[in-house]
Amino acid sequence: MDTTKTGKVIITEGIIGVGKTTFSEILSKHLNAEWMKEPDEECGNPYLSLFYSDPKRYAIIMQLHLLNIRYRMHLNAQWSSMQSGKNIVLDRSYFGDTAFANLQLENGTITQNEYDTYCMSYQNMTSNVLLPQVCVYLDVDPEVSQERVKKRMEIQIGRVCENAIDIQYLINLKKHQDRVINTLESQGVKIIKINWNKSRSLEDITNVAKSVATTILNMEEKTFMDLHRRTM
Repeated sequence: MDTTKTGKVIITEGIIGVGKTTFSEILSKHLNAEWMKEPDEECGNPYLSLFYSDPKRYAIIMQLHLLNIRYRMHLNAQWSSMQSGKNIVLDRSYFGDTAFANLQLENGTITQNEYDTYCMSYQNMTSNVLLPQVCVYLDVDPEVSQERVKKRMEIQIGRVCENAIDIQYLINLKKHQDRVINTLESQGVKIIKINWNKSRSLEDITNVAKSVATTILNMEEKTFMDLHRRTM
């Protein structure tokens, strides 16, 4: 391993139920990269079912909890990529967390004061965070996302709490997610946007992941200052 060469940090984004976890895990294998999974109810998010049962009570504490976990993951990813020269794939990101915070404010599940505290925490953390080199955006319509969430609930017992997700929630989430993607692109992050509406076999997902991996491996290196520009 050439330790003088910095690896790439790649984030995978998309609204709920899009299939980020499956895709990012497969992508990491084709990049020979470390994969960091998004925290869920079974791993790292003890507030998920509580939030769906009582959003106003648990929204802000869950959002701050997830922000801290994603911040820690991103720091681990960027330092690991610098020290080992390996690529790192993140299943959702520290930056994508802001889409959910903006949605909670819009929905009234967090107050303006709570949102301001979240923003202060985010801005304090940002002084230590570099932009990722790549963002893979799995783009789906909210209606497709809703159907996939329903199917996921049928096979994953721990996801039953997601029956509280309605179509308007997903429509609004996509609006805020798109804003995050546009902001990252304006800051110089390479965006690989893929229409992910149609159902895909594991073979098809693997072929797309291979193609994306090739694109990433052939990218030119960013300079340190390129990676340091950011607003969200």
